[in-house]
Amino acid sequence: MHILSATGKRVELEEVSTEVEPSIGGPVFRLAGSEQTSTRITRAARAFLDMGMPGAATLAMEAREAQTIAEAPPAVFRETGTGLLRVVYKEVVVRFKAGTSDKVRDRILKKMGLAVRSQNPLVPDQVVAYDRAGKRAGAGIVEVANACGELEEIVFATPNFVSEFRRTVVPTIIDEQWHLENRAKVAGQKKNEDVKAAGAWAKTLGKAKVVVAVLDDGIDVEHPNLKANIRKNPDPAQPLDLCGRDFFIPDNTNPEHFNPRPKLFQFPFDEMTGNDIHGTPCAGVIAAVGKAGGALGIAPKCRILAVKIFHADNLASDARVADAIRYAALHADILSCSWSGPTSPDIELAIQDAGVLGRNGLGSAVFCAAGNDFGAAVGFPASHPDAIAVGASTDQGMLAAYSNVGPELWVVAPSSGGIAGIFTTDVSLPGRGFNLGTVSAGGTDGRHTNRFGGTSSATPLAAGVAALVLSVKPGLTRQQLKDILAQTADRIGPDHNPVTGHSDKFGFGHVNAAKAVAAALAMP
Repeated sequence: MHILSATGKRVELEEVSTEVEPSIGGPVFRLAGSEQTSTRITRAARAFLDMGMPGAATLAMEAREAQTIAEAPPAVFRETGTGLLRVVYKEVVVRFKAGTSDKVRDRILKKMGLAVRSQNPLVPDQVVAYDRAGKRAGAGIVEVANACGELEEIVFATPNFVSEFRRTVVPTIIDEQWHLENRAKVAGQKKNEDVKAAGAWAKTLGKAKVVVAVLDDGIDVEHPNLKANIRKNPDPAQPLDLCGRDFFIPDNTNPEHFNPRPKLFQFPFDEMTGNDIHGTPCAGVIAAVGKAGGALGIAPKCRILAVKIFHADNLASDARVADAIRYAALHADILSCSWSGPTSPDIELAIQDAGVLGRNGLGSAVFCAAGNDFGAAVGFPASHPDAIAVGASTDQGMLAAYSNVGPELWVVAPSSGGIAGIFTTDVSLPGRGFNLGTVSAGGTDGRHTNRFGGTSSATPLAAGVAALVLSVKPGLTRQQLKDILAQTADRIGPDHNPVTGHSDKFGFGHVNAAKAVAAALAMP
């Protein structure tokens, strides 16, 4: 059994067996083989089915005559993908195409054995219809809805489901992900030296429409902890663009140009030299889904756009990197660049262009790693005035010794350099990645690593915080977004300018996701 989504996609349903028992107050519903019953509660001429499950929402359905429930009971389904219960009785929701005449609508409904019960006051082309004969219920209504949905005059038709809704629960943060919530579980760590994820998640886990592009050496788009959050078909004008691009390969007639996965590997496979193993951990810091106890990103409901610009440490074309930035700006809200290179006018202009091309003129924010050169000047392109330069702090609340410094530094975010590294996704191909398959490195399956870090990890973490901010306030310009991160950062270190609040070591301070989201929500 299935239903059709508004786009025509099949949503599979599994019917759940039910039993109906008579009672003085009306029929009692029971899921077959279950002690949990559904009792009939009458409220204002409506019948409700209370599924009797702890914490479950009350399920409602229309019933003109209570006694007919026993004769033609509602059908209970579980949606295969989610496991959520869905109950349907005798109604179908139908939306006609704009301009369809009343005569045509009546003819279609009559042919389907339906009649209008009510019209949607906000969408006049949409109605709730019921089975006129009163004989079809449950599975029969699913079938008639699918038949209606196939008609040219109808935008969509679906059973008038009453469904189980689950309120979003703030995810559990495992101790290894101290950068999200630092409980000082490891000796030497300083409690609460983290990005304040829990406070932000009380407001939002991110929105799927907010996309963060990771420009790097490729992303393992089939990784079980990333796959659900990979942006699909980012460029509708190019059917080959299924999940991002490889700009190291310039020819868009080459199928590999449309394959942003890691491609180059050489022994030793757990070192960056010669291996495409850097982009996948970056993506996990942003939007790993936390599946089966795995790593959780700071914005686990946002999406990742995979943009491959490097093949390991092979030399890369400035022009192609610049074009990758422009492409990413067209299809993502935020760009995360955990790399540095020589100054390039083309790349400079590409970052500037991102302010015009991105988000319909609001601008795509470009986050760049300050660099890991032990106190050297902020590298390029992080030094660009339109970029957001990100340095690294540790789990002890100190500047990471490797983090570059300078007046261009905007903020710092938690990373390695103290007691522990960053736990995140790793290339899932066997024997490839920072973790070749040991418990000490992140797990025997090799799909996660606890050895990521540097400003390479701090940058996507800050970018993910920005994704949470845009999830609650999508109309911000990229400059407003940049300002919010500065204004809500926690000042650390003794050498901040008393007027500007800026420090060459820490920028405007330590990124605070909870404060940033709250500040965005408070804006008019």
